[in-house]
Amino acid sequence: MPRTALLVACLLLAAPLQAPPADALPASQAPLDRLREYLAIDTTNPPGNEHHAARFLRDALHREGISTRLLMSPNGRPNLYARLESADSELGALVLVHHMDVVPAGPGWESDPFEPVEREGRLFGRGAVDVKSLGIAHLEAFLELHRSDVALVRDVVFLAVADEETGGAEGAGFLLERYPELFDSAAAVLGEGGNNRVYQQSLVWWGIEVAQKRPLWLKVRATGRGGHGSTLNLHTAPHRLVRALGRLADRAPVFRVSPPVRTYFESVAQHQGPGFREFVGRLDEIVASDEPGKQLLPGLPNYLVDSIQINRLSAGERVNVTPETAEALVDVRLLPDTDADAFLLEIEELLGDEVEVEVLLRAPAAAPAPTDTELFRCFERFLERRGPVVPTFIAGVTDSRYFRERSIPAYGFSPFVLDGTDLRGIHGPNEKIPIDAFVAGVRTTVDLVRACATAD
Repeated sequence: MPRTALLVACLLLAAPLQAPPADALPASQAPLDRLREYLAIDTTNPPGNEHHAARFLRDALHREGISTRLLMSPNGRPNLYARLESADSELGALVLVHHMDVVPAGPGWESDPFEPVEREGRLFGRGAVDVKSLGIAHLEAFLELHRSDVALVRDVVFLAVADEETGGAEGAGFLLERYPELFDSAAAVLGEGGNNRVYQQSLVWWGIEVAQKRPLWLKVRATGRGGHGSTLNLHTAPHRLVRALGRLADRAPVFRVSPPVRTYFESVAQHQGPGFREFVGRLDEIVASDEPGKQLLPGLPNYLVDSIQINRLSAGERVNVTPETAEALVDVRLLPDTDADAFLLEIEELLGDEVEVEVLLRAPAAAPAPTDTELFRCFERFLERRGPVVPTFIAGVTDSRYFRERSIPAYGFSPFVLDGTDLRGIHGPNEKIPIDAFVAGVRTTVDLVRACATAD
């Protein structure tokens, strides 16, 4: 970020460590009003532009008399931190974390993605599910604790971070590297990534994410002689890139059962029908067969392979001009116990020597979050009033990995009961959340945090 822009951002967000008294400020908004306002703030990443979002959240905290800290990354990306302290407790802190940035809206929207609208009982807007709704739920839980006169048995942290959608280096990664002392007492982190099972709009089980794949994001670049498009040249940059990517796309996936995935499937099987239980019982047989993919339901291969997705291609701009360079972005997701160096070497060998490979993002192996902690047991006790709790594995990646790499238990939890129709909007057009589900999820978050952070 240019120096002038960084100065403007700092002035925009500058806040005293001690906020003004709450009784001198207007009353807080209802959670749904907050969500509408939050969704209207365009935090598309890249570039992020989280400054207005951080100010919005900071102002909500300051209106209640809560002090905040603004922690700027070297590139001027804001991260907001606030803490409610217990009187005297040896129990570790509960950290509520969400990211302020969202992915680009993309085509196909029926309305402006940053002008939230309500239709048929749903609120539409980029970030409605991923994850500004979760941020508002965390904020409301944090504010309710502050307003309450119930004694805290542990500190509670509200954390809004930048940059998750492009890897988190300017957000959670930066904070843990630059300010590790802020998390020295953390007993657990509660963030995104929960994967609840819903059938016919009813909750089957709560899925608390404890393990996930690891990112290995690559840029593949080819160079060649440019010139007029009419000249026959089979070694141009685009031709070299396409040949290399063709070999990568043709790689046959290798199926195997990673230990966290086995644990997840076995946990889920206890709450599914006999068909799924039979599948789990035959899992090793299926994986060892000649064509395991043909025996798996859609979506299940994600849990059993290291996936390779070629997601972006870029080269010239005109049909009759041969460009000198061509690039591709490749999203590789590794199972928890995959040897990343060996897998990268295999990819480089497949691509061949006509292209260059740059690693954009990678993550070291990290153990799953434990399920025998005091806080996880508290989550279970509270949530099981409505449905069973399943420790889950997800094929995506979240900021939880940064905490797990430092042996801080991190759990992904969604308080919202959403079916597949609403989940399909994540990273796609017409992202939306049912208003009733949002309101109920906020209440769930408020009560869950209170149950696990107070002596009530």
